[in-house]
Amino acid sequence: MTSHSYLQAQQVAEPVSFQLNWGALAGLRWGNPQGQVILALHGWLDNAHSFLPIAQHFIDSELQSTHQLVALDWAGHGHSDHRPTGNYYPFLDYVYDMVQLCEQQQWSKVSVLAHSMGGFVANLWAGIEPERIERLLAIEAFGLLTSPESAVLDDIRQGFRSRLRQQGKRRPHYTDLNSAVLAREQAGDFSTAIAALLVERGIEQLAPNDFRFRADGQLRCRSVMRMSPQQIATILQAIRCPYTLLIGSQGHRQRLEQALSTWRTAVPQLQVMDIAGGHHAHMESPDAAWRQFCALLATENG
Repeated sequence: MTSHSYLQAQQVAEPVSFQLNWGALAGLRWGNPQGQVILALHGWLDNAHSFLPIAQHFIDSELQSTHQLVALDWAGHGHSDHRPTGNYYPFLDYVYDMVQLCEQQQWSKVSVLAHSMGGFVANLWAGIEPERIERLLAIEAFGLLTSPESAVLDDIRQGFRSRLRQQGKRRPHYTDLNSAVLAREQAGDFSTAIAALLVERGIEQLAPNDFRFRADGQLRCRSVMRMSPQQIATILQAIRCPYTLLIGSQGHRQRLEQALSTWRTAVPQLQVMDIAGGHHAHMESPDAAWRQFCALLATENG
């Protein structure tokens, strides 16, 4: 897909903002504002622009008249507020943000399209609120990063140390936009065009030659507490909706196969499909990802 196509999706995007109890959750919306809700949830240190390529397919489809596609920026990412000073980013709080948002907006049923960290959030949410999640398409994410119960003390100690280290750090600054794009490209496994797309929403300009990523530095702190594999299995077993997992051909296959070997039996309805691309396969092969999502929408729920 060309940058021109991204531009079209950007031009018709409606900026949205939702005030939660800790601050504002920002995002972009396409389609019918009163339509059925499709929530798009991005990965760690990305932002709502992660779904611009898929948004193009959405606005070219018949669904744009009956559905709304809402791509959110997670707390501390993109244009969303950072959590207040002294707060961190415990994983389940992302799930609670979605519960809060849906209660506020009276979205009793939503379909979810989620990548990486967003996918981890979504599969926990689908178990915690199985009555709300109608469909789930996860890209390069299943289960959650876990620790055995025997590691609890080490996790807490390392988590505390990472918080202390982070206090003294400042976010990197860049003299020009190209330097920031290069840094993002080097940290990922994707093209300059994809890096530029993510940086465009993820950067702020403080002065003529001073750019800084918007993402909260506290996002880099290690989790203080991680659930055990059995705890995750208990949550996954409660998922009732049709669920498709997309694995990138050059993505995190080994990690995902390990997660599948641990938890696949917990979600018997899970469908696993390959898609061309790396960890950001939904940006590299948005047409294939969109086809899989449309197929999921067409399946019977329940």
